[in-house]
Amino acid sequence: MNNTRYFKRTNLIMVLVIITSVILTGCSSLSNVGSSIKKNISKEVATEVEKKEDDIIVVEKIEEVGSEEDNNTSELSGIDFAKAKEEIISDESRYYAYSKLNDDERIVYTEILSILSTLGKDVKVSSLDTELIDKAFKCVLIDHPELFYISGYSFTKFLRGDNLEKITVTGTYFMSEKEVAQAMERVEQYTNECISGYSGGVDEYNKVKYVYEYLIKNNEYDLTAINNQNILSVVDEHRTVCQGYAKMTQYILNKMGVFCTLCEGIVKGSEAHVWNIVKINGEYYHVDTTWGDASYNLSSESDASLKAPEVNYDYLCVNDDKISEAHVIKNRVECPSCTSMDANYYVMEGLYFTEVNTDQIKEAFDKARENNDAYVTLKCENANVYAAMHTHLIENQKVFDYLAGNTNVNYLEFKEECRISFYL
Repeated sequence: MNNTRYFKRTNLIMVLVIITSVILTGCSSLSNVGSSIKKNISKEVATEVEKKEDDIIVVEKIEEVGSEEDNNTSELSGIDFAKAKEEIISDESRYYAYSKLNDDERIVYTEILSILSTLGKDVKVSSLDTELIDKAFKCVLIDHPELFYISGYSFTKFLRGDNLEKITVTGTYFMSEKEVAQAMERVEQYTNECISGYSGGVDEYNKVKYVYEYLIKNNEYDLTAINNQNILSVVDEHRTVCQGYAKMTQYILNKMGVFCTLCEGIVKGSEAHVWNIVKINGEYYHVDTTWGDASYNLSSESDASLKAPEVNYDYLCVNDDKISEAHVIKNRVECPSCTSMDANYYVMEGLYFTEVNTDQIKEAFDKARENNDAYVTLKCENANVYAAMHTHLIENQKVFDYLAGNTNVNYLEFKEECRISFYL
C-alpha cells in the first residue's frame, strides 16, 4: 500500500509515536536508509506518557496530522531484506536468538537488523504487532554485539480512525556514519590483536579459556567507564561492566568460530546481570567473564598482604546447577540447557576434587611448578570434600608433602566457593 492510498486529503490520520530507549550494543554496514516522514502537527490530542519496564523507558505520544499536510509525507526508501535474511540463514548457528523465533518473528528480526545496520530511519516493517517488533528488536541485539552505536529505537503507528495501517521503525543512534566506521576499525583492530595471540589450535575449550583470560587480564570492572554497556568500553577504555565483558566475549569467540550467545538475568538478591553461553564439543556451558574479574576477599591468616589470584575460574564453563547458585536466568528467548561439566575449567585442568586424592593433588602441584605458575588452586565438589581437603592439607600440614622441600607456604581460602589457592 503506497502513500497515495494512505493520505487522502479528505481524511485525518492519527499518528501514535512510541519511543523506546534501551541500553544496547552492535554494528553493521553504513548507509542511511529511509527518509524521515514529515509530520506537521495541527493539534495535540494527548500528552506524553512515560513508562519504565525492565529498565526500558517507553514514551508514548499521540499526534494528529492535518489533511492539508498529508501529501508532503516522504516516500520511504526500500532496503534489501532478502539479502539480509540470506546472510543470517547462511550462518544461523551464530544467531541463537534468531533461531528461537517463529517465522513471523524472523521476518521482522531481519527487517530490524537491516534497518539498524544501515542506520535506517522511519522504515516500514511488515508487522503491526508492537510486542512482536519489540521482541525482534531485542533479539537482534542479543545476536549482534557489533551494533554498539544504538541506544534504543522508536516506532510510529499510523492509524486511520481505529484502524492501524502501518508501523515504521527508527533506530536511536548516538554516532554518525563516519563515527561508526571509525569505531568499527578500532573494534576490528582490538579483536585481531586478541586473536593473534592465541596459539591453542582448533580446540574450542582452549579458545574459550584464552578469551576469558585475555579480557580479564586486559580490562577492569568500572561502573564509570564510558560506553560501559557495549564493546567500545573494552576497545577504547579497557574498563567496562557485565554488558561490555559479555558482548566482547561473544564478538571475539564468534570470530574464532565458537558458538557464543548472551544470557540475561539477575544476581540473586542483587542487580541485573549478563553473561554468556558457549558450545564446546556439542555441549553448552555458562561463562561469566565479569565474575572471573571479581575482587576476592582474603580469609587466610597466613599473610593478609597477599594478592588474590588474578583470574577466578569458578564461572568458566559451568552447568545450569552451578550458575543457578548465584544467578537467575531471565532471558528473552529460551536458553539452551547446560547439563555437562566435562569442559569445566577445574575438570579440564585436573583441579576438580570429588575426594581427597593424594596422587591427583601431587599432579596438580607438579604441573603448576612445571608451568611456572605463581599458585595452584584446588576446587572441591562440595563443602564436605572441602572440609576433608582442608583437614588433610592445612590442619594435618600434608601440603608440605607436595611442596618440593618448602618449609613454609602462603595460601588463600575461599570457603563458600570450596577452593583453596596455595602460592608456590
